[in-house]
Amino acid sequence: MLGVAGTMISCKPNKDNVSAVPKLTFLGIYKFNSGYGYDSFVEIDLGYEDSDGDLGLDDADTMPPFGNKQTEFHNLKVYYQQKIGVSWVNPMNPLLGPSDTLVLHERIRNITPTGHSKAVHGNLVLNIPARPFQYRGDTVRFTIQFTDRALHKSNIIVTPSILLEHP
Repeated sequence: MLGVAGTMISCKPNKDNVSAVPKLTFLGIYKFNSGYGYDSFVEIDLGYEDSDGDLGLDDADTMPPFGNKQTEFHNLKVYYQQKIGVSWVNPMNPLLGPSDTLVLHERIRNITPTGHSKAVHGNLVLNIPARPFQYRGDTVRFTIQFTDRALHKSNIIVTPSILLEHP
């Protein structure tokens, strides 16, 4: 449902310049029209950095808390929010019932570099359907946070709102 593209730009030789707690930077949010008068998907561009490079998970990372259906199985938390009146709400997922909010979490693969220096920084590109799970919010934003393997949580990114057109 959510497409993710990641690029490790380089390793930093000086660990003092980057924190062991991952950091996210908002770079942009863009909507893409289907060509039929409505939006097809939203692209969110983020930067990331981490001094010890323990970002991402391997397929073998299945022990608690990284196992399926456990709290940290998804290490990139993406929350879909819709503006209703003057308030931002986390809408219910129309396919899962009244107790499940619409989330677009992802499990990002291990991006730790080989070699002596483990510090990383790079860019993540998230491609999100304009109508995830058939939900049709009009004024939306996204709240995003990354968790590393040491369970350090990054800062929280809240994107600017965008207006989506639906069929």
